[in-house]
Amino acid sequence: MALAAQADYHPLKAQPTEQGPTSTMESPPSQRTLGECTGYYRELLSFLTAKLRCPHEAADVVQEVFARLFALENPDVIRHPRAFLYRIARNLALDANRKSSVRNRYLIDLGELEDAPSAAPPPDHLLEGSQLRRALDQTIADMPARRRDVFMLYRFAGMKQAEIAEKLGISTTMVERHLMKAMAQCKQRLHSHR
Repeated sequence: MALAAQADYHPLKAQPTEQGPTSTMESPPSQRTLGECTGYYRELLSFLTAKLRCPHEAADVVQEVFARLFALENPDVIRHPRAFLYRIARNLALDANRKSSVRNRYLIDLGELEDAPSAAPPPDHLLEGSQLRRALDQTIADMPARRRDVFMLYRFAGMKQAEIAEKLGISTTMVERHLMKAMAQCKQRLHSHR
């Protein structure tokens, strides 16, 4: 008799007996609700594939829809299972689209990154810049000492003409003349370098 009772046992039809305490686990959804809802699987999959434009992502979302259905304590309270499933599916699709748009906004496609122009100057420009810098350094080194001092204080130390005149003990007019000649010398070197 005990064997016959075990053979008739079905987990979805199991009811707690009066003899022992009731189980603390959630009761599984009823056969009626599950049967109705699983019939909408392919329909939901088509709906979500159209919404998400990715069959793999749609399948994941349908799986999540049914996981949420199985997590319900009492699915028998659902009056319209199809509408219930579509509401969950629509909300999950909205969440997936939001996440995708955020990802797309902040991630750079590696193909685009390869095609993007480099911020570093091309090697030939680096070489020209290096050659020009050496030519200007040589021009400054070739200047008479007083002109070089005035130019260096003005250009690199950021001093004003009056400050240079006071520091070197010359007039501001002399500072202006030295600066004009130094600038002309540098311009001439630039033009001859091109």
